[in-house]
Amino acid sequence: MASQIGLSQPQYWRTEADEVHDLSLTRLCEMASLLGLDVTLTFHPLGDPIRDTGQQAVGGRFDRLLASVWVVTNETLLPMPGDTRAWDKLLRLPSEPERYLVGVDLESRIRDIQDLVRRTRLRERDGGADDILIVLSDSATNRRLADQLRAALGADYTCSGRAILAALRAGRRLPGSGVILI
Repeated sequence: MASQIGLSQPQYWRTEADEVHDLSLTRLCEMASLLGLDVTLTFHPLGDPIRDTGQQAVGGRFDRLLASVWVVTNETLLPMPGDTRAWDKLLRLPSEPERYLVGVDLESRIRDIQDLVRRTRLRERDGGADDILIVLSDSATNRRLADQLRAALGADYTCSGRAILAALRAGRRLPGSGVILI
């Protein structure tokens, strides 16, 4: 391969050993071609990658079921200076005489009930929301674990999913904090 792409044997060995730090795209394509491979290149925006596309899908389904009166902000930082935690969504009803906020945590899959309860307790303490809604993707695993999650969260999370969904669709206050599957 070295002679076919115009490199000395030592230069090629350094390339294979990842000791060449200025390998050109042209040279990489030549090497790939000799091996019967294609090189593809894609461009992506800078910044943090989406780490959970499943969570993004849950968020999209959730947004579609909300009445238009809800004011929704995404990735809203908790109201503590220096705190990097955020609500996945923060809902507000502008028609309410007093401020009313619903903090929303989107979960594509329950992986650890104890961790989810612990995070929820901290959000209750620090999040500044009147109600908390944990929105789970409607999967067999989540359906199986949702009741365990509700039990672990306790009495404040026993509102019926149907009642919560009805309030979200109607654009009115939730009957309380809860867990829903969508």
